[in-house]
Order: sequence, then structure tokens, then C-alpha cells
Amino acid sequence: MAMNNDLRPHLTIPLETEVEDFDNTPRGFSEERGLDRFEHGSKLSTGLQDIVSAYTKIQSGDDSLSDEDIRIFEIVLPEGQKLKDQREFLEKEGMNINMVKDERRAIVSATKSRFDRLQDRVRGYRDNDGSTKQYQFIDDFRFITATEKQARSLRALIEQVGEDNLLLDVQLMLVPKLGGELQDRAEGKLVDKIKEHKGKILAEPFKLSDGTGIIRAEIPIGSLEEVSNDTVVCRVSSTVFLTDVLECAIVPCDHKLSLDPSVNIDELPVVVILDDGVKFPDALESVIVTHWTPTGSTGGSCRHGTQVASKAAFRNVGEQLATGTMLPCARIIDCNIRDKKRISEDTMIRRIKEAVETFHDVAKVYNFSSAAEVPIEGDVISNLGYELDYLSYKYGVKFTIAVGNHILYQTETSLERILDDTDARIALPADSMLNISVGSVVGKDHNGSLSKRGDVAPYSRIGPGFCGMRKPDIVAYGGTILSNGNTPIDEFALMLAPEGKLAIEAGTSFAAPEIAGILAQILQTVPDQNTLMAETLLYHGAELPLLIDSKNKLEKDEAAFYGDCYGRGLPVLETSIYSTAHRVTFIHSGTLNRKTKRHVKFIMPKVFEGIKKRGKAKVIVTCVTQPPVDHTKGEEYLGAFVMASLHKLDSKGQNKSSNPRVTDGRKKWDTCYHFEEIFSSFSAGDWEIWLELFSRWDVENTQEVEYALAVTIEDLTKSHDIYNEIVTEAKGRFPAVELVRIPVRR
Repeated sequence: MAMNNDLRPHLTIPLETEVEDFDNTPRGFSEERGLDRFEHGSKLSTGLQDIVSAYTKIQSGDDSLSDEDIRIFEIVLPEGQKLKDQREFLEKEGMNINMVKDERRAIVSATKSRFDRLQDRVRGYRDNDGSTKQYQFIDDFRFITATEKQARSLRALIEQVGEDNLLLDVQLMLVPKLGGELQDRAEGKLVDKIKEHKGKILAEPFKLSDGTGIIRAEIPIGSLEEVSNDTVVCRVSSTVFLTDVLECAIVPCDHKLSLDPSVNIDELPVVVILDDGVKFPDALESVIVTHWTPTGSTGGSCRHGTQVASKAAFRNVGEQLATGTMLPCARIIDCNIRDKKRISEDTMIRRIKEAVETFHDVAKVYNFSSAAEVPIEGDVISNLGYELDYLSYKYGVKFTIAVGNHILYQTETSLERILDDTDARIALPADSMLNISVGSVVGKDHNGSLSKRGDVAPYSRIGPGFCGMRKPDIVAYGGTILSNGNTPIDEFALMLAPEGKLAIEAGTSFAAPEIAGILAQILQTVPDQNTLMAETLLYHGAELPLLIDSKNKLEKDEAAFYGDCYGRGLPVLETSIYSTAHRVTFIHSGTLNRKTKRHVKFIMPKVFEGIKKRGKAKVIVTCVTQPPVDHTKGEEYLGAFVMASLHKLDSKGQNKSSNPRVTDGRKKWDTCYHFEEIFSSFSAGDWEIWLELFSRWDVENTQEVEYALAVTIEDLTKSHDIYNEIVTEAKGRFPAVELVRIPVRR
């Protein structure tokens, strides 16, 4: 299909002239709880004494912290209270917050002397001495049992198997923020303890980017409780392995392939493929920038990676094969990080970090098309999901991540039953919050497929993600799989394979790289090649499949369900990077702190006031935030988010909040606000997007958090050139982005 010739540059919203800031300094309030001090204080004293008793019992043995001056325990706040609000008090009382579970519960530590003092202080509170009344905002002190430390899926496995001698491959996370020397001593003792209990260390212990220690070991089920009970252990979970689940068919390529000579390869954006290697035919090899292998890897087979890279470099490979002339949209850096079919999470973390540290100066878009074999539990961010977020925040890069594949289509009889099955939930690292998780929808109808065109693919995992957040973030067309396990041939299932052959395969592995290629193209067109703005425009231009395009009519539960299936929809490259006569996009980026509210202006043109049709204008808003993350904060993992609110001029010229009734696109503590509203009656002039930052924990009120905003006005009647109307009325207020023509083949 030819490109739309009516392509115009987006308009920018200057910070200096079209943005107003207002004071938003937060104020704290506290109220007396009206408790019986003696009864409540006695409860707290009992909790502390239970902790002492537990330590006496455990540390008489081989506990890793028995010789250390430390007590580790859990603190629980009452309903309605937040740990952030009590942090200063807790630290003043000698309790350091090591890991947050949710807004009311945390693992804390104290020296033995401060713990003894804590007992005295609580007794004083119980006896109403008047100096310790803030203990009313603590509900309980608890010792953390071995069972509580074990992940739900691990406990279920233990109950199912029940054989004491069976070895389990597990990851033990140490209590964070203990301090380097103490952690190293405890780690050494824990390693010895594991060996003494007939366990085996499977990999060199390593640290997450925040310093938290991880030990991977094989431990007999009968010894797991003893090891889990060690006070330095924070969480025990089954070791995660990452793989691509589905198999493909390899066929000869009957076409002589060549690159489109009109494309200047050196001007193409770069996508890093984190996979098992890439091996294109010689005629296409110039698309590869370099081949790279991480430390300790022997290199993979190039089977999966070649297929993935072909989708990133050429998007719809099947369509282009008909002519044999391949139109590349991106160059490829081949990072051959998978030397085995199954790789453990800790190994993958090391290799991805090395790749990003090597290439972040020359490449900002990274594709990762491997996933865990089981769905996420969702209450705790995965280690790999956190590491991808950390790398994104530190280096300004973006990962496109496959949500993973399941095999429920082999046993279920309908797509509805698959989507209702909890085993279809996304797999790590698609729970990453700062990156782009990608699902697959079927591109062609085929007899024998449970999914028709536009449906979620029968193998594609769906949301929700971490803590119920919307996942996937976006979807792409792909092949389907029939109930008999075969993949029918269509343009979406065809990809390049090594040795000049073609692969016929379906999977989310091949949806993610298509998004990577699109994101890289968008990145070329945005000011300063801002990856956050590129991500914003990717979501902003997306469209839901036709079967659910009446999004404003959906009820709340329906909107949430479709969000967990399709995210923001299917990408539309032209819409993301260009405006047209009937669809005008304003873009703006900046940083915001907790003490400032921001009003961002854009123009609704006067020409709409002469149109008498109902539902004449649509406004689409997308705001993406890049907040700090902290994996030790549990459900409060995300450090901040920017709330975006649409304000229009009503028929009386009054500024009025005009957010959509269905709020799924405006969810607190998500990184993306994406919503739209249709208008019939309003006044032209300066409309506004109000932005407000909400933050947690270590995000100080003055810390600046990056955001990117896109706002589109669409003339649903298509009766006027609103682009020119806006430019004329604005009189230079909203400068145009420099127009970059991107070749598009759809």
C-alpha cells in the first residue's frame, strides 16, 4: 500500500511559553486513632517477645547472622496508614527499612541494642508515658517464618511432590540493604549451610543492580525449610529458565533476495537483537552492524535470532518475498546471548547487562524475545524485569519484550476459555514496567484456528501484569497455530532462517521485534531522539482491532479486559510520526517534581464551532512517565507516576475537566496514561492537559521525573483542514517538528 501523501510534521508545545506551573507542595496530616494504649501496647510487646523467642531458637544453631549485631523482623501498619508516612519515625526509633512488601508491611532491621531499646519504648507506650504515642500507628511486630519467604508457586510444587530427597533448583534472595561486608559474611555462611544440608551451589552468587545478593542452589525438599528459615534469607523461589516454546518448519527459499537499492543502509536506525545469533543471506548481510557474543558464552544456533532479526529489520517479510526486493527499516546489532535452549534467569541478567553496557552509546532499542516457561505470580517484580527497568532508567534505552507463549490451544476448545485460564498470564520479564511488552494478534483467518483475524493469537499470553497493571503494552500481527499444532503459511508466519532458507512459525517472539523496528523508526523522527517520546508516540498512534474499535462504549470491566488482551492496540507507524489535515498531534516533554502542578496548553481551532454535527472532534492523550524503580519496595516498586487530566473550554468558555467515563486508561501507578474522548459541544481556544506527579519513598519532593506527552485533535467529520487552521490561529506558538520521511511498507 502506498504511503499517505498528506503527511505533515507534528507540532511541539514549548515549555517556555505554553506551560504554566503552580505550587503543589504536599502537606501531611495525622489523627489520633483512639486506641486503648494498654491493650495495643501489650499486643506490640508480645510481638517483640515472640521475635526474641524465635531468634533464641534459631540462632542457637547455624543461622548465618547468629554472630552479627542485627535483628530482622516484619513491621505491620494498620489499615489506612502508609509506611512512607512513618519512615522518619521508624528510623528515629532504630529500625532500618530493608524491604517493603506493600504500603503497610515491611522487613526491617535493628541492632540488638536498638531492639532492646525498642522493647523499652513500647512498654513506655503501653504504660502511657506520653513520649511514645506514635506507636499507635504500628499494628504489629512479627518474626518472618520460612513458609512466608517461599513463593506461592514453590510452596505449591512442594505440596504436589512431597519427596524429601527430591532436589529443587531454587534462587535465594538475601535481605537487601544489609551492607556489603555483613552481606558477604552472611552469604558465605549460607553457602556452607546449603552444602551441609546436602545442597549444591549451581552458579556463582551474584548481586542485582541495587546490591541485593542472589544464590542459586539445588536443595533437597526436606532441607528447604531449614535453609529458608535462615534470617538472612528474604525470599525463596524456583529458578526461572527462559526459552522460546514453539517449534518451526524450515523450507527452501525459492526467491533470490536483494536489498532495495533506494535505501541508504547507513541512515537506518539500529535495533539490538538479544537472542541466539543472527545469520542473514550474504545479499542482506550489510544490514548487520556487528556480531557480538558476551563473556562466557559459546554462541547460539542462529535459528531463532535470525527469524527475530528479520522481523525487526524488514517487518512483513512474507509480503516482501513476493518481489524478492527487501526494504529494510532498521540495521541490526547481533548480540548472541543464548548458547542454550534454556538459560537461567541469573545468566541472562549478566549477559543483557554486558550487552547494554557495550552498546548503549550507539543503540537505544533492544529486543528480547525469550520468556519464562510459567506465568508471573504478579505480587513481586521479577529479577529480570527489574534489571531491564534499571538499564532503561540508567541508560535511556528501551526494550521490546515478548510476553511469552503458552500451549493451552492444544487442550482448550475456544479462545474464550484460553483467555479465562490463569496459565495464559504473561511470563517474565514482560512484567517490566519501564519497557514495552508485546503480545500477538492473528493477521489472517485460517480454518482450524481458535482465533480469527484481529483476535489475540491462540498462543499469546495476556495480562494483567505486575500488581494488576495493563499488559501487554501493545500488540502486533503474527501467524496463528491450528489446534493440531501446525502453523499455516501466510505473510505473517514467514521469516528468514539461516543458510538462505525460510522459517514458518508463530509466536510472540516475532511480534516484539516488529515493534522494535517501528520504535526505532519513530525514534529517528522525535527531537533529540528521546526514547520516552518515541514510546509515547508508539502508543499514541496505536489502534485497537476493528472488532473493539468502539472503545468509548466499553464498560469498566470490558475496558480492563481488552487492555489486558491488546494493550493500547496495533501500531500505526504513519500515525505515530506524522500529522495530517484532519488529525493534528502536539508533542511535549519535560520533567516534573512533586511540588509542582503543570498546565500544558494546546489549541482547539475555531472552525469546529461552525460544525453542527454531533461527535465532531476527538481528543487523544498519551502521557508516559520514566520514574525511578526500587525492587526492594514490593508493591510500591514504581517510584512515581504523572497523572494527566484533560480540561476543555465548555460552551460558556469555562475551563472544565473532561476525562472519559471509563478510567482504564487513567490508572494510578501505571507508567502510561492513554485515553480519548469525543466532543460535540465546546468552545474553541486554549485547552489544557493538567499534569501532576505522585511519588513514593526515596523520590524526594524536589526530584525531577521525566515524562513525555502527546495530544491529538481529530476532525471526525473530515470536513476541514484543521492542521492549517491551527497553524494560522497559533501564529507560531507551536513550532513544527522537522519532517523526516520514513519509508513505510504495510
